[in-house]
Amino acid sequence: MKKLLLIAAICLAIACKKKTVDADDVTMYKWPLTSATITPAKVVDGKAETNFMLISGPSACLNNNFTLVFSKDGSYAFTSTGPLCDMITYKNAKWTRSGNEFKLEDGFGNASYLNLNGNTMTNNYTFTENSVTYTVKYIYTAKK
Repeated sequence: MKKLLLIAAICLAIACKKKTVDADDVTMYKWPLTSATITPAKVVDGKAETNFMLISGPSACLNNNFTLVFSKDGSYAFTSTGPLCDMITYKNAKWTRSGNEFKLEDGFGNASYLNLNGNTMTNNYTFTENSVTYTVKYIYTAKK
């Protein structure tokens, strides 16, 4: 009985081992969006909301398998199964890396930056609307 418990404990320890991303090759993973948090909270229908995915609506690209994919040739794309999401082109989009920072250039003169930490990548996007400056923190989690 003791041997059985020991084997079960070892199996449990192996199964619970934290999965880490091979930081040398992010192209081995897809990076689905797991959260998008806006600060300060945005008021929608009289209610303060910090979940930017809810604010975007159920048919928005963010809510339909929104995923970042890196290719070995230095290109990248965001994919989504939402309506009209396939109308975005990533023909000239390129990514570069410096340490844990990834620079995404969309091919139209715009760049954004993501930071790799363990098995997540984060990106902060800031915009102003009605004289209020908002920041959205996007979190992508590696998935094989």
